[in-house]
Amino acid sequence: MISFSVKTHKEGTRYKKHHLFALSRGYNTGRPLKEPCPNCFVILMESEDDCQKMYFLLDGLWRRQVFRMQLIGSVIPYIRVHEFTKTIIAFWKQIHENEDRVKRLMDAFNSLERLEKHNAEFMRLLSKYRDMAYVKVFDLDKVNLFGR
Repeated sequence: MISFSVKTHKEGTRYKKHHLFALSRGYNTGRPLKEPCPNCFVILMESEDDCQKMYFLLDGLWRRQVFRMQLIGSVIPYIRVHEFTKTIIAFWKQIHENEDRVKRLMDAFNSLERLEKHNAEFMRLLSKYRDMAYVKVFDLDKVNLFGR
């Protein structure tokens, strides 16, 4: 069984244990984060392996919108720490039962994440190339737009 604790993140706090963050408010509640932001929980764990499994679990629960069913509040929906923790524990048992399959999926998703980052960088470079091509074609100094 995993040993972890969930707390509300306080701005400026540094954590010595392995940790990750999850949004605690809004319709993206439960979304795992590598860096803290306002309105998030911190999940503290004993090992880096557990931290990676927890990220996988939270990402799956967030994508399946499991936490949305537990949101309370009418203006800014949020989840209580206790409900968040209870949900993680319930689904952690499923991960533990399918550990081999989960490991393969984690490896595949890590590869997909690297590919997404590579593609995002490629798209950024293509956009920059397009902008430079327009600069070469449209010389704004030669066109008198303002009658000066």
